[in-house]
Amino acid sequence: MQSRRLLQFGAVSAVAARNILLGANLVSIPLWRNPRRFAGYVSEMLFFHKSVTDTRGIPQKNVFEVLGNGDPICDIRLGLIPKNEHWFHSVASYAVDIVSLCMLTHVLKPRVVFEIGTLRGYTTLHFALNAPLDARVYTLDLPRNGSEKPRLKTTFIDDLHIEGQKREYVFSGSMVENAIQCLFGDSATFDFTPYEGKVDLFFIDGAHSYEYVRSDTLNALRCCHPGSVIAWHDFGRMGVNGVSKWLVEFSKNYKIYSVPGGSVAFTVVN
Repeated sequence: MQSRRLLQFGAVSAVAARNILLGANLVSIPLWRNPRRFAGYVSEMLFFHKSVTDTRGIPQKNVFEVLGNGDPICDIRLGLIPKNEHWFHSVASYAVDIVSLCMLTHVLKPRVVFEIGTLRGYTTLHFALNAPLDARVYTLDLPRNGSEKPRLKTTFIDDLHIEGQKREYVFSGSMVENAIQCLFGDSATFDFTPYEGKVDLFFIDGAHSYEYVRSDTLNALRCCHPGSVIAWHDFGRMGVNGVSKWLVEFSKNYKIYSVPGGSVAFTVVN
């Protein structure tokens, strides 16, 4: 376990060094005294550059360009989440992501939503807020007591999330809590049979390794039907290359779009 963690740390360090080499600039010099903020800055600059230059490997289109019905008004609902528990902060791409997911839910009007990767339940809450009143939102994550370990390869950041997912869900006590059902298990071995062909919106935001994103996508295809939408998070982010690698490969056979300025990618199932 220790040797695996050392290898993961080495890989993360190599990615950080590459990002610094490519993304650092003169205005970032004052951040050098805070390594974490500096690493985040250069990573976001590279993400922003690829989005602006449209070089992420997948066509960029907003949700309304692909799924819009011509209505110039789109009402979405956002949860008022305490500080440090929301996606509205200094990195604007996360705000683009949550707004895009809310728009996707509003336009699609799914009766069944399935999410892989609950963590704190932030996206779970917003699916429930923007889906029809009779919709059901299923969200799958590893058991919080650590009784089940990932069967496939995970990333260093995935492991940190797994170790820190013991706090209360943000949807606990909310007006939509009863619409949400938490499921527990490893998505690589979970029995998706009861959901086959029944899911209208499937969101993949679990482990970010190539192996897991591929496995989760293939399971999502089994659960969806023609007209369903599959969405992924963290496409194009530097250092989460398993997501990008798989989706660029997957896009050779499926029409996938990435949201400009954000890291949400989505496809309509045929």
